[in-house]
Amino acid sequence: MVDNAVSFNCTNCAAPLEIRAQGASQVVACGHCGSVLDAQDPRHQILSRYQSKFTRKPTLPIGRRGTIKGETFEIVGYLERQTRYYGITYDWAEYLLWNPYKGFRWLVEADGHWTFLTTLPNPPKERR
Repeated sequence: MVDNAVSFNCTNCAAPLEIRAQGASQVVACGHCGSVLDAQDPRHQILSRYQSKFTRKPTLPIGRRGTIKGETFEIVGYLERQTRYYGITYDWAEYLLWNPYKGFRWLVEADGHWTFLTTLPNPPKERR
């Protein structure tokens, strides 16, 4: 499904990396050393280094394909999010999905639950 994937080694630690959505990706993060690299630069220069690496291994690997609501999507990105609310820390994972006919979608994993999301072209309008 993604025919323009690019493989290269991390500029910082030489771990193998792959950009699954070349041209649509701005950065790529190395899961081994935590470096964030410029995905649009052919030399993949380091933009930043994180002190803390990924805290968990993705349940679904990048490159995996699956069918949701009758449409096939490929996982082209992964990120972890966290927020703190009234002293309680909540964390979740977001998978960026791609279908050449439907575009990008999100699959969110939180506490064993999954949510399939699409973006809106415009913000919702308030009704009165």
